[in-house]
Amino acid sequence: MDNSVREFQKYKTRGAYHWEQISKHFLKRNAFVLARYKNVIHLLKNELVSLKDKKILDVGCGDGVLSYLLAQEGAIVSGIDYSDIAIEFAKEKTERLDINFVQGSAYELPYKDSTFDAVVSSDVIEHLEDVSLYLSEIDRVVGSEGVVIISTPIKCTEYPLDKEHVVEWFEDEFKIVIEEKFQNSEYYYSHPIALQEIYEATYFGKVWGRVFINLYSILDNPFEHFKSRFKYMALQYSVSKVN
Repeated sequence: MDNSVREFQKYKTRGAYHWEQISKHFLKRNAFVLARYKNVIHLLKNELVSLKDKKILDVGCGDGVLSYLLAQEGAIVSGIDYSDIAIEFAKEKTERLDINFVQGSAYELPYKDSTFDAVVSSDVIEHLEDVSLYLSEIDRVVGSEGVVIISTPIKCTEYPLDKEHVVEWFEDEFKIVIEEKFQNSEYYYSHPIALQEIYEATYFGKVWGRVFINLYSILDNPFEHFKSRFKYMALQYSVSKVN
């Protein structure tokens, strides 16, 4: 196993859990995770207007949920993930759709130069040791005038709260990382940390608070909004235009 890639363990213990998280089941649904994917699609549409027939690569596709949502928009989707288990789940869950899933490394993408109109990578960068090589490979496979969207949590503690994360960045730090490869970039920030803390709180009443937000999110997901009066936000997105 490549020491610069940490194997993601959750698929072994939880199965294709992202598919439960985008469901309408009031307990299994995860409004935050669903919004994370919808925000990527929203930002892509801002740049490309329509996703129909656009060639899009999902780097770190996991069990295939974001790839599935992109395909539902009419995109021609490819997905790659280091976990063979995740890829098996992705193929199984999307067998009726024409999505090209492959097992492979983000450090050596098995695609020709300038293959894609857009590349997305949702909450993957924080799991990687060699971020520079990952960004270089993304830059290589996206075509001229293409779009790259990367999301990652905003750093809020000295060490990452999630043990699966190698590193997290404050907003200014993340800009430096991205702009070493993509100078023409804009940044967006979604939902206050306070809202996520309420959603994930362990005190008594957690279930009912979570159920309320899950049900409300079917009409208007509070995690999808980029504008907020709160100072401290939880998730950051880079939107890079390739020259």
